[in-house]
Amino acid sequence: MKNQITLILSLLFLSNVIHGQSVQYQPNSLAVEHLRILDIQDSSYHNFHAGLRNYFRKDVQAFVSSSSNLSSTAYKEQYLVRDNVKYFKDSTQVENRQGFLSKYIYKQSENLFELDSEHFDLYINPILNISFGKEKQRNLLRFHNMRGLELHGTIDDKVYFYSNILEAQGNFHNYVEQRIIKFSAIPGFSFFKPFTSRLNQNIVGRDFSNAQGYLGIPISKHINLEFGHGRHFIGHGYNSLLLQDYSNNYFYLKLNTRVWKFHYQNLFAELSPISTRLNPEDVLLPKKYMAIHYLSFKPTQNFEIGLFESIVFSRLNNFEFHYLNPVILYRTVEYYLDSPDNVMLGLNVNWNPWNKFSLYGQVVIDDLRTTELFSDSGWFGNKFGGQLGVLYPDVGGIKNLNARVEVNAVRPFTYTHRDTVPSFPGISIANYSNYNQPLAHPLGANFQEVIFTLDYQPIESVLIKLKYIRAEQGRSRLTFFAGDDILRPDTQRESDFGATFLQGRPTKMNLLQLDVSYTFFHNYFIDFKYVNRREDNGDLFNTDYWGLGIRANIVEHRIDY
Repeated sequence: MKNQITLILSLLFLSNVIHGQSVQYQPNSLAVEHLRILDIQDSSYHNFHAGLRNYFRKDVQAFVSSSSNLSSTAYKEQYLVRDNVKYFKDSTQVENRQGFLSKYIYKQSENLFELDSEHFDLYINPILNISFGKEKQRNLLRFHNMRGLELHGTIDDKVYFYSNILEAQGNFHNYVEQRIIKFSAIPGFSFFKPFTSRLNQNIVGRDFSNAQGYLGIPISKHINLEFGHGRHFIGHGYNSLLLQDYSNNYFYLKLNTRVWKFHYQNLFAELSPISTRLNPEDVLLPKKYMAIHYLSFKPTQNFEIGLFESIVFSRLNNFEFHYLNPVILYRTVEYYLDSPDNVMLGLNVNWNPWNKFSLYGQVVIDDLRTTELFSDSGWFGNKFGGQLGVLYPDVGGIKNLNARVEVNAVRPFTYTHRDTVPSFPGISIANYSNYNQPLAHPLGANFQEVIFTLDYQPIESVLIKLKYIRAEQGRSRLTFFAGDDILRPDTQRESDFGATFLQGRPTKMNLLQLDVSYTFFHNYFIDFKYVNRREDNGDLFNTDYWGLGIRANIVEHRIDY
């Protein structure tokens, strides 16, 4: 069966390579933040759907080139031009300057090495993230030593590819370490093992790694096919209740269809219900699968609405082929199969009134019984959540001062499911997770939070970020499952009724974080960081951290809750 599937997909992949152009993605960098702001201030490029966070490099070029209000010397636009110089080579916006040691490397300032021929181009960059600091409470050294390499390019200006590999040693803030122990997984990474420094036996942490890669091709003028190993984000917010890039990378097949004012994305993925730390040695990780439809529509230049549906399911080592249908509603298929699978529906909305600020929001529905919705019964199956936020660029007319306020709330048992992993009865299979990590919001369920961020770029080389997050969550007690941990089967609840929002052990979290970054070369940064976090669930759990670091061609994977 696997050979047949491989043959079918290979034929699909290799056929019809006659239309379209390479559209490889803009990596998760400052460009993503800049594009979000520019989309608010100038919505003249109608084909840009900001809710699908993996932005195409070709869209970046079209966005900047078509804009009628953007200055060619502004920080954000110049950054985008330098970061996508392949697509701006014939543009007057490209700065005529020599890179460091430009005869051999950095021929253009954004790439260590590049090869550009008529039918093939290749770009290679190092990845580096080294930081050191101390936590006040325990006088502990916190460190990260991450190294890696990324490469991307195109073949015949049609086939595009990207790959990176990361290898790291380090330890984490005390509240993250607590989470790693609980879930046997480092957020955003895969396998890890203990680490002790050879130079100082008191410096301990974890040795971990990760890799990402994808290969894509246009199969028609408006349809793009991609195989990869990575993660995705759907939404306009700081966090997402639909799909967030918090978990470990996963294998996927993706179709992007862009016609008129629509952008339609199909995502099919293979996931794992547990991490390797829970799996016996030399035994293949158990599998589960996910299929997502997301239809984005922009009826006007400054309004975007997206309809989302997903299904997570387990089968004995095979995909459910009914879910490969790219257009049918999954709930309909579920009824047809009489399946026990986990279906979710969602709505994503963004409006940029007067090109001054963005109003955005999300609704996610995991399960709903309308007859119980407005009753006082507290039926556990009313599983849903919502988001509401505003992003305001150039606050008070101050250039490059951007503020965000966002509210998220999710009812207990949302994202959970009833089935279990045979060897681990305490873990569900078809919950909305991968590798013991949520696929949506990091807190899981049964929480509410308020996020405030303030970003300021006073000069091109300095970026200041201030962030405050206040969250409340009802957490499970030893004898009571509150619906917060989405990995647990919802059958562990005490009753079908009586569930209340924030039920369980009250836990309050307050996080204040200050980041100051100095850019001394394109995508090379010196970072200063301060983190102050307070968690109160009857016992105080505090974090105070000061640190310095150097970073190249990577953004930090956010672990902030």
